[in-house]
Amino acid sequence: MIKGNSYILIFSVLIFLIILFVSTTPLIIKAILAIATIAFLFPIFRKILFNHKCRKLKVAFYSSLTFTIGLFLLSFLMEDSFHFTGGEFLFIFIVLFYSLIGNFVYGLPVSALAEWVSMKFSTIRFWVSGLIHIGFGLVTYFIAPGFSVPAIICSILFFAFDEITRKRIMAL
Repeated sequence: MIKGNSYILIFSVLIFLIILFVSTTPLIIKAILAIATIAFLFPIFRKILFNHKCRKLKVAFYSSLTFTIGLFLLSFLMEDSFHFTGGEFLFIFIVLFYSLIGNFVYGLPVSALAEWVSMKFSTIRFWVSGLIHIGFGLVTYFIAPGFSVPAIICSILFFAFDEITRKRIMAL
């Protein structure tokens, strides 16, 4: 599982887990965060996340940014007269913040799982990966129904960006 000199990684994971479990965070979110944190102890997870110049991390960021910009443009088009005030500016940052948290804490482990599982199905890899990405986005409905539509949109964006960047790297 862990090789050699991994004391800092183990210490960091333990400190994070202690802080997480003494916090007042809801139980389901504690469980998701704990699983995502423990996943960092496995080399295969770290390899998937950090290979090809941190491709998965960039995809998580691009998905969050695209979702936020899309939501902003949609609200801009829905308004009769648009006035950019401090409230809208704050709303944009809040949406970006929450989508970043969702994509990094929930999306990255799901994407790593999707890549690991889909590699075993070389002929239908694309479909298996897409099903896993979007399926876990749909699972959000049962965890936090209010976030299900944004989660599904973010999972579709994450999958699309992941496939685009994967194809670009494979072409090199």
